[in-house]
Amino acid sequence: MRFQLIVNPVAGRNRAGLLAEAVAQHLRASGAEVALHVTQSPGGARDFAAALSAEACDRLVVVGGDGTLREVVNSRPLPLPWPVGLVPMGTANVVGRELGMALTLEAQDHATALLGASPWTVNALELTHADGQRELAVANVGAGLDAEVVRAVSVERARHHGLGGYAVWVRPILQTLVGYRAPRLRVRIDGARLYEAAAVVVQGARSYGGVFELSPTTTLDAPQLSVALVLGPARRDLFRLLTRALVRRAARDHDLLLLPARELEISAERPLGLQADGDPAGETPVTVRLLPRVLTLLRAGARVPARGGA
Repeated sequence: MRFQLIVNPVAGRNRAGLLAEAVAQHLRASGAEVALHVTQSPGGARDFAAALSAEACDRLVVVGGDGTLREVVNSRPLPLPWPVGLVPMGTANVVGRELGMALTLEAQDHATALLGASPWTVNALELTHADGQRELAVANVGAGLDAEVVRAVSVERARHHGLGGYAVWVRPILQTLVGYRAPRLRVRIDGARLYEAAAVVVQGARSYGGVFELSPTTTLDAPQLSVALVLGPARRDLFRLLTRALVRRAARDHDLLLLPARELEISAERPLGLQADGDPAGETPVTVRLLPRVLTLLRAGARVPARGGA
């Protein structure tokens, strides 16, 4: 089996490079052929995957977070010519959790998971912006509070040259919450009913932000998206909802409306920021559409317990 590893060296607080080398050694010891490519700047994973020959490998593996994976997914038209694996080294690791991959710094665990992983055909989320530009996400898209948090965190992480986990998030999250004023969002579901909300999260995965859960039944291959509309605009409503999402009870909150959809339009009285898989993704208005089963990822055969601080 031939593996191509694409490595985001600053992921995992600058530890992804060393982990990738160790994972490669274990894969080679099992008889696999392994090539490594270390990205040099944001967008590097996308550029490399776009130029990679379809015959170059049997499995393409991202060593990084959800953002690096999204670069690869956006590198060329779907379906990609290879199943894509993930060694989760990001902050939230939403997709890695959905795939049952190891959340550990043990290279042997990752190598074992990759060798035993099976292809899983999942959905993608297509964003179409007002200018006609399109991009893809895998796990979620948001407008409102989470997009503002992502924007603030991206500024803070840029100051740290891309480094830092949840610790870097704390300050911008608190500052955003304190100064946040909920916008008036309009969300049209499947071209029919129009809703108003203070925030919206379009989920293609069960996990949200790694530690939160809004919709308990969403999966990467579900036949519909789960649209979470936050109705309460007050900060106390948002704090309560986040607390309940942390303990997986948000679905019962009276200020959260969960709706199925295959396509939705999000707009506002003024352009508002968007996030996709934890990265800034332009502004409203936007149309988000489910692309069913267009992406093949590698899912672990059995979950490996977390033992380290990845």
